[in-house]
Amino acid sequence: MSSPAESRRKIRFGDFEIDMRTAEVRQNGHKFVLQGQPFQVLAFLLEKPGELVTREELKKRLWSADTFVDFDHSLNKAVNRLRETLADSADKPSYIETLPRRGYRFIAPVTSDDQERLLGEPALAGRGSPAMPVSACSAQLPVHARWERFAKPVISAELLFLIAISVVTWHRFSRSHPVSLETLEMNTLTEVGTAKNVAISQDGRYVVYAVDLGEKQGLRLRQVATRSDVELLPADAGNFVGLAFSPDGNYVYFVRSDRNDISFRYLYRIPSLGGAPRKLITDVDSGISFSPDGRKIAYEHWNRNDVELKIANPDGTGQQLLTVIHNANFLSPGDPGPTWSPDGHTITFSKLLVGKPRRWVLFAVSVANGRFRELYSDGGAIGRPRWLPTGDTLLVPHFDENAHRSQLWTVSFPSGTARRLTHDISDYSMDLDLTRDGATAGTITNVVKSEVWVSSSNSENLQQVTHGNSHAFQLKTNAADGKVLTTDWDGGLRMMNEDGTQESSLGSARGVSWFTLCGRTVVLTSNEGNSTTLLRLDADGTRVTKLANGNLWSPACSPDNHFVYYVNWEQPEKIWRMSLEGGAAVEVAQVLGDSIMGNITASPDGKYIAYPYSAYTGTTPGRHLAIIPAEGGTPVAQFDLPGSSWNAGPYWSADGSTLQYLRILDGVSNIWEQPLDGGAPRQLTHFRSGEIFDFAWSTDRKRLFMTRGNATSDVVLVSGFH
Repeated sequence: MSSPAESRRKIRFGDFEIDMRTAEVRQNGHKFVLQGQPFQVLAFLLEKPGELVTREELKKRLWSADTFVDFDHSLNKAVNRLRETLADSADKPSYIETLPRRGYRFIAPVTSDDQERLLGEPALAGRGSPAMPVSACSAQLPVHARWERFAKPVISAELLFLIAISVVTWHRFSRSHPVSLETLEMNTLTEVGTAKNVAISQDGRYVVYAVDLGEKQGLRLRQVATRSDVELLPADAGNFVGLAFSPDGNYVYFVRSDRNDISFRYLYRIPSLGGAPRKLITDVDSGISFSPDGRKIAYEHWNRNDVELKIANPDGTGQQLLTVIHNANFLSPGDPGPTWSPDGHTITFSKLLVGKPRRWVLFAVSVANGRFRELYSDGGAIGRPRWLPTGDTLLVPHFDENAHRSQLWTVSFPSGTARRLTHDISDYSMDLDLTRDGATAGTITNVVKSEVWVSSSNSENLQQVTHGNSHAFQLKTNAADGKVLTTDWDGGLRMMNEDGTQESSLGSARGVSWFTLCGRTVVLTSNEGNSTTLLRLDADGTRVTKLANGNLWSPACSPDNHFVYYVNWEQPEKIWRMSLEGGAAVEVAQVLGDSIMGNITASPDGKYIAYPYSAYTGTTPGRHLAIIPAEGGTPVAQFDLPGSSWNAGPYWSADGSTLQYLRILDGVSNIWEQPLDGGAPRQLTHFRSGEIFDFAWSTDRKRLFMTRGNATSDVVLVSGFH
C-alpha cells in the first residue's frame, strides 16, 4: 500500500497509473517510464482534462524560445510517442483527442488519490470549487487531500506559498542554465588524423587518446600546453572503447577488446606517465565513469539484448549490478559508457532500444535503488552524456537527422528538454569528456571524403569517376542498364553512368542504411523515423513499395530476383526470406555466434547464403564467415575472418568459388578473397595508400568500381561552457 505522500502524486485513467514525480507508468502490473517531452505533454493535458490545450500553449510551456528545433515536428512526434505508449488512436481516441490545427484535449475520466471526484467531470452538488489542476510541478509538493465544503472557494496563504515555491522549483530544474553558442571556442589539439577515443584530465592539463593505425591501435598522452606526446601503449591488435583519467590524474583507465575478437573486452589501468597496464575486470562493454568521491566506478556489461549497469571499486573488486535495461541493441564496437552526476545520486547513459518504436534513449538511473527513467529519446544516435558542474544540464553528442551528422546538444535535468548547441559542419564522435570545472570538453571530430573510382580488373591503374561528390560510400553496379548506384552524405541514393556522367538523385528515400539491386528494382532499408523500413522501388526511383518494417539490416537478392533476404536484429538475430512482391516472410536461419558483423549475400547459383558474424562467447571467439544453404540448415562451411572492423563484404566471385571482402593493414584497404575449398585468404589488390569503403565488379568482371578516399579524425577541445 502506498503512503499518503506517494498517493498524492499518482494520477489514474483507464488502465494507467502515472507517478507525476518519477514519470513512471503502470499498466496492469507492468511498469515503464515515459521520456521527457511526451511526459511533459501528458502532464500539461492532465492539468486541463476535458479542455482544449492549444498548440501555442504547449509551445510556450514546453519549448523555450531558444530551443533550436522544428516545433511542429517535435510536438507531433511527442504526441505520437505518447499515443504509442497509451495504445491510443488518433482516429478513435480513448485518451487524447486532436482538434485539427488547434491543439489537443484529454477526454478520459481522470482520478487522483488526493481528490474525491473525477477530474474533468462536472462538480458534484455541494462541492463549491472545481478540483485543483494536476501538474508536473504542483504534484511534487503536498496539497490538501480534498477540498472542504465551503460556501465559497478559499485558498489559504500557506497553500499559495507552496504552489509558488513549487513553480519556482520546477522552473529552476526544468530550465537548465543556458549554454550559449557565442561563448564556445573550439581548438584542434591533434593532427594525427586517426584519433579514436578521448579523455581529458580533471584539471584540463592532459588528454589521452587512442590512435588507429590500420588494424592496430595505440594509446597516447598529450600535454595540452606544450602539445607534446608520450606513447603509453604502442600500436597493437585490439580495439579501444572508453578512456578515463582517475580523479587524481595518476592513472588512465581504458577498455580494450580481445586481440582476436572486437566484441569481447577488458578493463585496464595504466600509470598516466607510462608503465605496465594492469587488467582489472574481464568482460566490460563500455568506458567507465568515476563517482564524484572517486571511490566507485560505473560501467556496462551486455548479456545479449540486455545491458547491465554495474558498479565496482576502482581496482575492479566489489562488482555489483545496479540495473538492467531490456531490449537494447548490442553495439559490437563497444559503448562510450555512462557518467556519474556531480551529486553522486544519478548515473546517465544512452542506449538504442530495438523494440517498437525503435529509438535511442538517454536513461537516468538512481544510484540509491537502481530505478531508471527515460530522460530523453530520439531516433538519432545519442552519445556519451557528460554532466555540467551545476548538475542540471547534460552535454551530449547527438546525431541530427536533418543535418546528417552529429552535433553537441544539451539536455536539461530533470525535465529532459533537449537543445542543439552547435551548428557547424563538424561531425562529432559519440565519445566526450569534460574537466571537473566544466570549462573544457574533449571530443573527436570526423571528416570523411570519398569518391567513385574504377580500375581495370585488379590493377592499381585507378581512374577517378566522380569529382566533388565527397560522400559516396556504398556502391552497386546495375547489370541491366550499366548504371552505378551509390549512397550519399544525406542518406539518399544517387545514380550515374559508369563514366560518372548524368549523375542524379534516385527516388526520395532518405536514411538509407543498405541497398541492393534486384534486376530492374532496388531494395533498401531506410532508417527514417524510429524503425527501419524495407522498401522496393523501380530502378528509376518510382513506384515505392513497403515490404517490411522492424529492426532490419542488409537486404540481399536471390540471383533470379524473385526473393530478398534480410536480417532482423532482434534477439536472437535471424535471416528471413520474402518474395520481392511482398507478403509473409519465411525464417531461413538463426545467425550463428552472438551478432552479425556485416552484410549477407546469395551465391550466383542461388544455393547458398554467406555472412560474417562475431562470437564473443563459447569455444570459438572471434570473427567468422559462415556459408549456409539458402533454404536454411546447418553451415556447409565456416572460416575465420581476419580483421576487427565492419568492412565491406563478403561478395561472391562470379564463379562462386571464393568470397571477397575488404581488409585494412597498416591503414591501407585492399580486397582479399577466401577460397571455399579451403586454404589461406589471398590478397587481390595491392594498393599502397587510401581507404576503400565499398566495391563492385562490372558485369563483364573486367573493371572494378570502388568508393575510395580517406577519413580523418582528431581531438578537439571545446571551451566556454560557463
